[in-house]
Amino acid sequence: MEKFLTIMFVVAVAFETLADTVKFAVKVLDEQTGLPVSGVKVSAGFTTDRGLLARDRYTCEFKQYETDADGLIAARGTSNCGEAGWSVNRAEGYYCPVHGNGTPRFHGKNLFGVWQPDNTVITVKLQRVEHPIPLLVKRTPGGAFDSCKEDLFSKGNGRIMFDFIEGDWLPPVGHGKVADVEFVRLPHQSFGEVVGASGVKGESYRNSMSVKFLGEGNGLVEMHPFPEQALKIRLAPASGYSPDYLCWKGEDAKLKWETNYDENRCFCFRIRTRRNEDGTIKEAYYGKIYGDFKISHTSDPFVPVAAVWMRYYLNPTSLDRNLEWDRVNNLCPNPGDVGHSVGERQP
Repeated sequence: MEKFLTIMFVVAVAFETLADTVKFAVKVLDEQTGLPVSGVKVSAGFTTDRGLLARDRYTCEFKQYETDADGLIAARGTSNCGEAGWSVNRAEGYYCPVHGNGTPRFHGKNLFGVWQPDNTVITVKLQRVEHPIPLLVKRTPGGAFDSCKEDLFSKGNGRIMFDFIEGDWLPPVGHGKVADVEFVRLPHQSFGEVVGASGVKGESYRNSMSVKFLGEGNGLVEMHPFPEQALKIRLAPASGYSPDYLCWKGEDAKLKWETNYDENRCFCFRIRTRRNEDGTIKEAYYGKIYGDFKISHTSDPFVPVAAVWMRYYLNPTSLDRNLEWDRVNNLCPNPGDVGHSVGERQP
């Protein structure tokens, strides 16, 4: 009996020691080589719920770790509600990952009160800083959240053109000089009256905008980088550029909203291409667009296509396809709300 009580006492002490324990690991790798990155600081937080009547209901215990030679940290803390978080800090020579933080998911405790699963390993891949350079960076105004103040297409009689180097629309909308790309508002397409899933009648329709890069050899290449990458595009491709692209939005036969806009879609583009007599490119400028072209509308329901929102980066050196921005020097003469010195924005 005494032996049994001793065992039970040891188990109780062990339970008390381990109760509410949260365990997980974070592994940091070099994206290019797949090798572990040591010396990276990782923060972890463990939350305690003190109850509805507590003045500060949630308290958080923070701990700091540093990855070892295997790129690993083993985080351990206590939480009575199974809430914990982690964050990978900036490492020397690497970009900070867009999704460099998160919350492990726990579904319950085991017999000893340890939150499960207790063997979770979170892998984070870091991108190297290689050849950052000054670029022209611009975000066209009026459309980051779909709505804009004025109808630019009406100013241009349904057609507006943009100068990437000046960072401005051509007259009569702006003061640009060279038409690198042309946007055209296409006629509203009606597919007739239909009945939606809820039984409500309405119009099935589509509103579209064409994108055309002007000049022989100019155009864009569609890219699909991983969303968690800070540096989405490092180098523009040497070929494969197409001059045309179409943006559209509307409602289908069941009045369900549909669009080809994809916030994770990116582009590389080439402008002002000139060739030698033998066809070799002797001059061209390369850039990238983060996120898709976005159709903007006004508060007027009869103007569903009013302007274009885009965020682009352009290398001003001819034939240089490097698009890794230094995030400090913006060479655009008309940067708008992006500004000339923009610090820690996406490279």
